[in-house]
Amino acid sequence: MNEEQYMQMKQQAQQGLSSSGTMEKTAGNEVFYRPPLDNIEGATNVDHPIPYLDMGTSFLIGLAVGFFIKKSFKIGLFILGFGLIAMFFLESQGVFKIDDKVLEQSIAQGADYFNYLVAAVKERITSFQTGVGALAGFVVGLKLG
Repeated sequence: MNEEQYMQMKQQAQQGLSSSGTMEKTAGNEVFYRPPLDNIEGATNVDHPIPYLDMGTSFLIGLAVGFFIKKSFKIGLFILGFGLIAMFFLESQGVFKIDDKVLEQSIAQGADYFNYLVAAVKERITSFQTGVGALAGFVVGLKLG
């Protein structure tokens, strides 16, 4: 291929190209066309359909922990509420008698255990290398759960 044929091919290529593409030279003075990625059929968008896939590992772990804690907390409260309602109904029917002091002690023990779980989760989340990302993921997980 001589220089004249090369220039004709280059002009033909430039006329058929979109204006957003670029012509570039390599180190060996070879000219090539870099097409725009947004005009190629079948090209995928770089944004993920799930935005959390672009986040770091600690964020994803925090997200999973926050989501799980909120869901399990909701289920636990539902079971606890159902149990209390059933217990008070059965007491009103005379099936058994509830001792108020035992009930208060059980509630206090449950509150202490809940405080222990909260402290354990806080310690675990902040033990990651990037505690800020994990904390942000935890908050988002709580929000989504």
